[in-house]
Amino acid sequence: MAREMTVQVSAGSGRSRAVEVADLIAQRSQKADPNTHLGTKQSLCKEIGVAPGTLNESLRMLEAQGLITMRTGPGGGVFAAEPDPFVHIGQAMIRVRDDARSVAQSAVVRNALEPEVVLDAALNRSEEHLALLRERMRVIEARVDEDLGLAHAIWDFHRAVYAAADNEVLASICRGLLDHIAGHAEAILPKTPEQKRTRVEGHRALLEAIESGDPDVVAEAMELHEEAHR
Repeated sequence: MAREMTVQVSAGSGRSRAVEVADLIAQRSQKADPNTHLGTKQSLCKEIGVAPGTLNESLRMLEAQGLITMRTGPGGGVFAAEPDPFVHIGQAMIRVRDDARSVAQSAVVRNALEPEVVLDAALNRSEEHLALLRERMRVIEARVDEDLGLAHAIWDFHRAVYAAADNEVLASICRGLLDHIAGHAEAILPKTPEQKRTRVEGHRALLEAIESGDPDVVAEAMELHEEAHR
């Protein structure tokens, strides 16, 4: 028999009832073993106290997120889904994105992954990728005296590096971390002319390393790039 829900949907919270119901069922699903029967639509409507239309909207949200599965016929209903590791990664990122420490934590993770994605790009880049990187490098050099403009040019250069990498999982993670960091630009902008010139030199070294396709040159360039950000 399905367990009784202990949390009732609140009224007037500013959130839609469908979202609140989805949160409630998601909590139950995440605590249950995979394939656990969470109830039928009829029983869930009764336990939570919502209309069938509201419940159906909630179930559509949860199914799209991979948190539940729906089965029809005898013994059917709503079931806890098999855990999807990629969903867990995305949910973890969403949970921490508003944390004040998340930018610094994202930078630590990105810095740890950056040597691997740059090496991947160096080993797999095409002439089209190199042309894009050279164009992005010219923009960096043209904006050396700017603040936010230089930062955006550097971020665009790194996005081009990620596009050249063959490992899409690695590149996607780095791209997502970069986008999060870039949303808090004020905390990480190079401040002095010397810092800006050093950043430009570090990225020129990365371009030359990717052009070379030599892992040893990439390792040396990453050391220079990391030094430029200290």
